[in-house]
Formats: sequence, structure tokens, C-alpha cells
Amino acid sequence: MQPSAHSAEKSPEFGITRPAEVVFASRRAARTRPTGAARAAFTLIEVLIVVVIVAIMASLVVPRVISAFTESAQESAEARASQILTMIVRYNQFYPAQAIPVTDGPVSAADLAKLVAAGYCSADDLVNPANAANGWSFVGPKLIPTP
Repeated sequence: MQPSAHSAEKSPEFGITRPAEVVFASRRAARTRPTGAARAAFTLIEVLIVVVIVAIMASLVVPRVISAFTESAQESAEARASQILTMIVRYNQFYPAQAIPVTDGPVSAADLAKLVAAGYCSADDLVNPANAANGWSFVGPKLIPTP
């Protein structure tokens, strides 16, 4: 049976009356939509290609990120060494009888403890950020993190 040009149907979900041409066109479109396996989807090969591309990109980026962290820790240690050297110079100016030696070689923990006792810094400020197990050493006129 063919619908007439003036027939209408009431939509069950909204109670809206629509022209029959629209109703039959939407039903026709619903029948032609693919269902199940015929739906558009990614194949296993496409997904694997994307995973391989992401893995390659990650393998290029990760080493650079790790080296940036290492360089950052080294720069932080050098900045901290400069601050500690300033504290040592100040301490030696105000306490010449108990001066911390500034000769080449490692700085002892007992000498650095004098800075904490004098109130120049806390014990946490004296930790080597590049490697907490290593301390500080004088090389020439500079204080450097002990490698």
C-alpha cells in the first residue's frame, strides 16, 4: 500500500506528527544501515600499524626525556655547589679560627656540619642533588658535586 501525499504518522517518542514521506524515508535509511560485522570498524592490521607507529615515536622521545632529567639534576647540583661555596666563604669570614678548608679535594661532612650549626642552612640543603650518596669536592677555586 502506497502512502498518500497528505498522510501523516504520529511519532511514538515525542508525540509529534510527521509527514509520511519523512517517516518512510527514515525507515528506508534504517534498513540500509549495515549491522554486525558489516559495520565500519578498524581492522586488526590498522590497529597494529598505529601501535607500531606510536612505539617508534616513543622510542625516539624517551631517551631525550631521560637525558633532560639527568642534565637538570647536574645543573641543579652545580647551582647548589655555588650556594654552598658562598656559605663557606661567609663562614670563613666570620669564623676564621674554625675556617672550613678550601683546598683541592673532598669536603668532609664535619666541615659542612659547621654551616648547619652556624645557621647558614639546613642539612637538607647540603645534599648533592645529582647523587645524594656523593658529597662535594673542591677543584681549583670551585666547589663541584663529587661524581
